[in-house]
Amino acid sequence: MKRSIGVMGGMLAVCALSITGCMKHDNGPVTGSSGSADQISQIQTQALADPFVQSDQATFSDQAVQPTDYGTIGKIDAAITPLRWGRFISGETRTVTTTILPGDTTAMATIVKTITGVFKIKGTEAGVDTVITKSFTDRAVRNLLMRKVNMLDTSVWRPAATSLVDGQTTPPPANNSIQIKEVQVFTPTDTVTVTDPTTFYLRYEWRPFHDGERKDCPQFKGGDKVIVQATVVSQSADTDIVALRYGFGGLNLSLGRRQHMDLISQTLNSDSTYTRVYQGTWYAHFFTGFFNVGIDAVTRGTLYDDSLPYSASWWGIPYRVY
Repeated sequence: MKRSIGVMGGMLAVCALSITGCMKHDNGPVTGSSGSADQISQIQTQALADPFVQSDQATFSDQAVQPTDYGTIGKIDAAITPLRWGRFISGETRTVTTTILPGDTTAMATIVKTITGVFKIKGTEAGVDTVITKSFTDRAVRNLLMRKVNMLDTSVWRPAATSLVDGQTTPPPANNSIQIKEVQVFTPTDTVTVTDPTTFYLRYEWRPFHDGERKDCPQFKGGDKVIVQATVVSQSADTDIVALRYGFGGLNLSLGRRQHMDLISQTLNSDSTYTRVYQGTWYAHFFTGFFNVGIDAVTRGTLYDDSLPYSASWWGIPYRVY
């Protein structure tokens, strides 16, 4: 499923010809839009209601402090370890920036989420159980391609494609400690390779208005085997902790798994950073719906050194189970 995104790139190249409008998630005022306030409001509402957008937070948050390997939708074997951890989200601010492209039938909605919370590590220090809490602020970006379509003689805006989610610690330079550079997803029928998460689009084949576009968004049946590889660049000489998250969402947001990804290669770069490739394998769950599989990379110092700050990089890949 290696995709060309030339069409999308062409659309973005002409964005300078249109005027951008911004809206807060609390229905704040529209500023400077090439479309009417009603159009911008509808695009904003539809973008935030997209099921992939709604499942972001559930994918990358935890219900409890757990070992790296844990699961609530089935058994996961995990070695007994004194180290348990969890990311707990306490606040989220969402901003939607809308650009209506020439022709007034296509728009881009950029959703930026500023996420705050605490990262908790439970371990043993000098023979005594202890819990270390580190505050964090992450920034997550996702782009949606919106289409204006006619439904019951009324023009409405609906999401037609989504980029991946790009999440990282903010503000810089906190995000420089660890960065995901590439993700490959090997499905039973195809391969997806992504190097720039917010410009790589997966189209919604199941929408009735996809205009014959390619069936891009991964779709699985329960039990399908999926292999994920992540290339990570890190400043740490010690290997970092990279976890695969999947299965979150649906009616019960506590359902999900987090499992470690195995290190399969490592290269020392000329700037003294390390490029490491991690791999994880999972089987699609039998819960139908729209989800994100997450690659969650945190520095070893985040977990093992209470004097070092939280630093993470995480990508979310949308998929559908039918």
